Amino acid sequence: METVKSHLIEKTKLLKDNFIEVPKLEARLLLAKTFNKNLNWTYLNTEKRISKKKIMIYEMLIKKKIKRFPTAYLLENKEFYSMNFKVNENTLIPRSETEILIEEIKKNFKSRKRFSVLDLGTGTGCILLSILKEFKNAIGIGIDKYLETIKVAKINSKKNHLSKRAKFINLDWNKKNFFKKILKINKKFCGNGKFHLVVSNPPYIERKEMNNLMQEVKFEPKVALDGGHDGLRSYKKIFPQLKIILSKKGSIFFEIDPNKAGKIKKILETEDFKQITFLKDLLNKKRAVFAK
Repeated sequence: METVKSHLIEKTKLLKDNFIEVPKLEARLLLAKTFNKNLNWTYLNTEKRISKKKIMIYEMLIKKKIKRFPTAYLLENKEFYSMNFKVNENTLIPRSETEILIEEIKKNFKSRKRFSVLDLGTGTGCILLSILKEFKNAIGIGIDKYLETIKVAKINSKKNHLSKRAKFINLDWNKKNFFKKILKINKKFCGNGKFHLVVSNPPYIERKEMNNLMQEVKFEPKVALDGGHDGLRSYKKIFPQLKIILSKKGSIFFEIDPNKAGKIKKILETEDFKQITFLKDLLNKKRAVFAK
């Protein structure tokens, strides 16, 4: 009989035979997705019969997983900082190591009554929206060069009830006059001339390393990963322009490649940034930079 239990046993073995990590959990997650239910449902409905249509959907998801398609894309959802975000192939998948940005911002901005945030390369909007959730008086703008990505961020803004304080715009920081344009938008939206905080998780993987990425990561947007020949392209473009858009005591929090910390510090020092501090992740690697 085609039941939840029989398919879970079968698909778990199939995933295990194809060297998928945590095959039991993956089989349950994808079955829950097939029925649009939560994970708990798969434990409470083991004897439920599965229709042929549902079997076809489930098996399609399993086949994609065997090809190392990211589970977050298959589920169309990823948790970040205790919030749920829609994800698809137009966005990077939020990662737990990026959460240290939010933790540090909480420490540094806890006394601020009201401030404006700019998120460069917003993707799902997870960084900006997490900040806005933590700070009820914050307001912010997220930009991304791809319209399809901005559509996802807007959905996440509505989903997390933050649309009134978040604005997502299809803009490219590489374009001429971008920084002057974003100032005008900020003035209109936030009432501030300049931003108090600029955050970003820009592309920082060296181009020569792109072919060495884990198979699942290769499904993510290359443009959001490729940092140019030295991995520093985005920092070299953005850092010299930040004085245009940052308030006098403004701060930046950028995720970085731990191996590039020294070079990133030099770029910031050249641009007269002070209090340059590197934030370490759970593996004790320099995962982000904070500067004023």
